[in-house]
Amino acid sequence: METFEKAYSPKEISITLDIGDSTLRKWCIALEKSGYQFIRNDHNSRVFVEGDLIVLRHFQNLVKQHNMMLDNAANLVVDRFGKRAFEVGTGVVPAGNQEEQRDLTRSKEEVITQLLEHIKRQDEFNKELIARLDQQQKYIDERLEKMDNRYSERDSLLLQSIRETQETKQLLLEAKEEEQQKKTRKGLLRWFSKE
Repeated sequence: METFEKAYSPKEISITLDIGDSTLRKWCIALEKSGYQFIRNDHNSRVFVEGDLIVLRHFQNLVKQHNMMLDNAANLVVDRFGKRAFEVGTGVVPAGNQEEQRDLTRSKEEVITQLLEHIKRQDEFNKELIARLDQQQKYIDERLEKMDNRYSERDSLLLQSIRETQETKQLLLEAKEEEQQKKTRKGLLRWFSKE
């Protein structure tokens, strides 16, 4: 005898997942963009079954616990669970047997393992990116230090040149004054010697 599982409304799923209706809608749209197909009733509204709830819980875990973008989470979930192509307009679907339930339990563990591996790879990527950024910052700091040293050296040479120019002008001025004083003394001596 074939058994049927209950179909849930969007409101029931929102309550079960403790999310708002608009959030559920966004998540479903993201999953559908990645190829996942929800059951639709005669009014073209989404109807959910237990399998969809499992998919949405995994999606929720990726988005809320691991801060994944909706598109990335949807692709990961669809890769794991498939597209679930049901006939449009079906209100209820046959319930899975115990073997399928064991497969779902196994698939949960596999998804968790894949997620942990993905997180580990992401952490390694982030560490590598941080190392590169640190290396780039070190290079920039070294270049800035070299430029600062060049500017300091240039400023020092410029100041030295200005001082030398001022000293030269001062010496020329003193020499000119001394020359003037000599001329004045000679002139005075001549004047006194005439008398």
